[in-house]
Amino acid sequence: MFDGKVAVVTGAARGLGRDYAEYFAADGAAVVLADVDAESAAAAAKVLADGGARAQAVAVDITDEASTDALVAATVDLFGGVDFLVNNAALWGDLEHMADGVLDTPVDYFRRVVDVNLTGAFVASKAVVPAMRERGSGRIVNVSSIGAWMSGGPYGITKLALHQLTYASAVQLASDGITVNAVAPGMIYNEATQRQVPEEVFAGMVDAMVPLKRAGTSRDMYGAIRWLCSDDAAFVTGQVISPNGGSHARF
Repeated sequence: MFDGKVAVVTGAARGLGRDYAEYFAADGAAVVLADVDAESAAAAAKVLADGGARAQAVAVDITDEASTDALVAATVDLFGGVDFLVNNAALWGDLEHMADGVLDTPVDYFRRVVDVNLTGAFVASKAVVPAMRERGSGRIVNVSSIGAWMSGGPYGITKLALHQLTYASAVQLASDGITVNAVAPGMIYNEATQRQVPEEVFAGMVDAMVPLKRAGTSRDMYGAIRWLCSDDAAFVTGQVISPNGGSHARF
C-alpha cells in the first residue's frame, strides 16, 4: 500500500510508536524510528530490518530545532524524502504529579510537558515541511488522546492544544498538498498506561466508559493513521479522529 513512501515516526523506540513503525513497514513504507532513546530505537529498527523492512533509527530531541532538522536531513539521505510524519512522541507513562490538581503542578514541570507534548509536534512539523514540499505532498498525523476532552492536568491540556495546532497547520499547508490531521486514541492498556493506572482500575474504567467493552490496541489506532496517510483520505485535513470504542467522554 505504501511502497515507495517514507514514514517518520517519533517516539518509536517502544510502545505504540514502535508498533506504528512496524505496521508502516509491513505496508511497504521505508520507516525512520525517531526517538531520544537512540539505543532502544536502534534495537527496534534492527528487528524490522532483519525481517526485510527498510528501517533505520535516528536519534532526535523533538524539542530542539537543530535536532529535528538533522532528523529530516538524515531521512532524506537514507530514503530520498519524507512522505509521512507521525508525531507520536509524548510524555505520558513517566508523567509525575498526575494526582495533583492542575494548579498544584510545579511550573517547571508544566513547561516540560508542554515542551514535549505540544512544542515537540510543532518543531517536528516545521522540520518536515520543506521535504514534503519538495515531494509535492505529505501527510502529518498528530497523535492526541481522548484525554484532551477530559478534565485533568497538563497532559490533557497539551493534547487539546494539539488539536488547534492540527487545524492551524492544516489550513496553512493545504496549498502545498500537505494534509494535517490528528488521531485521539481512546483507552489503551499499553506499557505507558500500566505505569499510571492499576490494571483493575483500568478495567473498571473501560467497563464504565467504553460501549464496545474492550480496550483499544495499537492496530486499532494504526487503522486510523493508515487511512489518513492513504489516497482515500486526500480530501481530509484539519480533522481529529478518535478511535475510542464509542466512549463519549467530553467536556
